[in-house]
Amino acid sequence: MPSLSSHSIEEAHRAMQRRWGHEAFRPGQEAVLESLLEGQDVLGVMPTGGGKSLCYQLPAVLADGFVLVVSPLIALMQDQVEALQAQGIAATFINSTLPGYKVEQRWTNAEYGQYDLVYMAPERFSTEVFQARAERLDVSLVAVDEAHCVSEWGHHFRPDYLEIPDAREHLGMPPTVALTATATPTVRQDILELLALPDAVEVVRGFDRPNITWSVFRTDQKWARLRAVVDAVPGTGIVYVPTRRDADRWQKRLDAHGVTAAGYHGGLGAETRERRQQAWIDDDVRVMVATNAFGMGIDKPDVRFVVHMAPPSSLEGYYQEAGRAGRDGEKAHAVLLYQPTDADTQTALIEASHPTAEEVRMVYDAVCSVGQVPVGSEPDGPLAVRLDAVLKTTGFSRTKVRTAVDLVDRQGAWTRLPRRKHFGLLRFSTSAREAREYADAVGNRALAKFVRTLLRTIHADAFGKWWPLDLRAVERRADLSRDRLRAGLRYLEGQGLLHWRPPGAALQVELSFPRASKLPVDDQSVQSARQRAETRLQYMLRYARSVACRRRVLRTYFGEEADQQCGACDVCLGRHQPTAITPEDEPLLRRILEQAAASVPREEWRGELSAPPHRIEELVEWLVEEDYLAVKNPLDGAVRVTEKAENWL
Repeated sequence: MPSLSSHSIEEAHRAMQRRWGHEAFRPGQEAVLESLLEGQDVLGVMPTGGGKSLCYQLPAVLADGFVLVVSPLIALMQDQVEALQAQGIAATFINSTLPGYKVEQRWTNAEYGQYDLVYMAPERFSTEVFQARAERLDVSLVAVDEAHCVSEWGHHFRPDYLEIPDAREHLGMPPTVALTATATPTVRQDILELLALPDAVEVVRGFDRPNITWSVFRTDQKWARLRAVVDAVPGTGIVYVPTRRDADRWQKRLDAHGVTAAGYHGGLGAETRERRQQAWIDDDVRVMVATNAFGMGIDKPDVRFVVHMAPPSSLEGYYQEAGRAGRDGEKAHAVLLYQPTDADTQTALIEASHPTAEEVRMVYDAVCSVGQVPVGSEPDGPLAVRLDAVLKTTGFSRTKVRTAVDLVDRQGAWTRLPRRKHFGLLRFSTSAREAREYADAVGNRALAKFVRTLLRTIHADAFGKWWPLDLRAVERRADLSRDRLRAGLRYLEGQGLLHWRPPGAALQVELSFPRASKLPVDDQSVQSARQRAETRLQYMLRYARSVACRRRVLRTYFGEEADQQCGACDVCLGRHQPTAITPEDEPLLRRILEQAAASVPREEWRGELSAPPHRIEELVEWLVEEDYLAVKNPLDGAVRVTEKAENWL
């Protein structure tokens, strides 16, 4: 059977023209494809909107077998699959939104060669159905999308990605392409090690976005600056804000200013979010005011500006969000509005979302106590507790409690069960044969039909463990109302046929072992996670405060060579008002120059200089503008004295 390596780059180019209508490859695509066609593993780092998906979709139409795409973006899989199907490409997805019988059917179809691409969430690797079928699947290529998720230095870590090396062995070690838009050298090394791709070809392209004007404005007059951007730059834009409340507030101010705007955040219903997103894509709404819940997978090429009302938590996140501007190659603007107190907000968010080992234990104990589980005991089924009760018991923030619950899950002390509006949890107390015998023997025909429908709908795993049951699927197949369905499940539970947990509990976990008197917590990993978050924030704030060329800072951060000046960012264009300097500042200016001349690191200056940090930053900026200091390293803010400064000293 012909493999991917039996095809040439010329064939790939012709297939691209025929299927997608593109005349030429984008930067990086050809290099990725050439290596894959030679049977090599590849790590591809390409900018947001740079055409990463073509790097695995094109091989899917060339080779026999199918491409297995590992993606964390469950909410977007259906859209991606529908777009491929509209092009005549056979594609499907497999994730937790599907009932068990559909999962089984799609794997069967894949086994018999009915698909070109199968999108799959990484959590599926650990399921019995995947592991039972893996050796029979003809996978021509494994594509790992959003590959930075494998690294704890990436900006949203997904531990399920660590299952990929074992899964590749089960699949017979097909070639693998790992793709991401934002990966520093550290993250790239992590990806190669954790995905076990030691010989992979690295293709890193396009962190430079020359059509984007990068600007940072340090101001407490953010509304005036935002107004200036939307008034001066025609076209659609995105305004990113830190909180849901901010999204509502800034959207109302823009509307009052005569700018059509919509708010978008995780607190809105799915239909509302989809409706607002589509209105923005269709240009019925000019500006989307959103939290970072918005933007993943959105491919609107003509976004003319992206404004951040405050620094996000990492430079990776900022680059990804700001990079949604100007995907059509035309001029666009990425603007960050910053004031010193914004750093306090992000620091507080890190504190709220990174519990200590002792705080993790307190959350574990609180969940067990609220659920009335004594030390040494283990409940028979999932533990359903109200999150509000856990918050009240611990006194912690909602974010900190949720993070602690996830950490306990990651350590294997319990399994956090998904909470979804239409999904309950079911586990049969009998075998499948006994359940069928019950249906055959029961005198009530309607009840017998209901049991048989239930058996056709649930996954085989439901006979050994708790399984999420999609009530909508059962309603359709059994032609029952939700109330009658619930009543039927309660009746069967009373008959001893199954156990049932309806949807609605705020937090559901299944303990892996009896409640511990003192849960062992890996304190080092907990602290390391916090240190990583603090380091990422530090680099973000350095960008905001930097007196160096913005493009140079960004490209250096992602491991690229860069010119000293781009000539187009706010720093290079000299858009900032110079700091007012008085004779009283001269002693402090001299001390700054002396520290720089002695090569004292910037973080140690505060002990030597009696001035607020923001004033030191202002004076350093003035010294750079006046050619007394030059930026040596844009990432750590290191500076060196110039000949002019040496003469003055």
